[in-house]
Amino acid sequence: METGNIILILSFAIPVIIILIILYSLKRGLGKQKKFAGELKNRISLAKPATAVVVSASQGMTGGDINRIIHLKLQINDGFTEPYLTDATWFVNTLHFDKIKEGNVINVRVDSKNRSVIYPNESWGKYTEGYENL
Repeated sequence: METGNIILILSFAIPVIIILIILYSLKRGLGKQKKFAGELKNRISLAKPATAVVVSASQGMTGGDINRIIHLKLQINDGFTEPYLTDATWFVNTLHFDKIKEGNVINVRVDSKNRSVIYPNESWGKYTEGYENL
């Protein structure tokens, strides 16, 4: 085979191989995200309902046009154990900031395996994992 033909084949083959590797990586990453989302949905569905008193709320970084990341300190009362304090970080719809004022009672769900993981049980809040320290 001539050198020119080898260069021509490689100039087409290498980009095709790189594109295939990128597509495979994207597919694999999306599969992991879908699996994680399914596991999170299952954990939330198994969580126990409770109420929480907002002890404090502070705004984190922007989470979009209408949502903000909010760091909350909550006093959890599940009706079975003594009330306890824990931290939660959620995306909160800015139209509902009045609901997270200090002293307000909100509905939450307590993770069945880790009682310090608190999910919002309100339509205006979304659980965020990985934003606790921002």
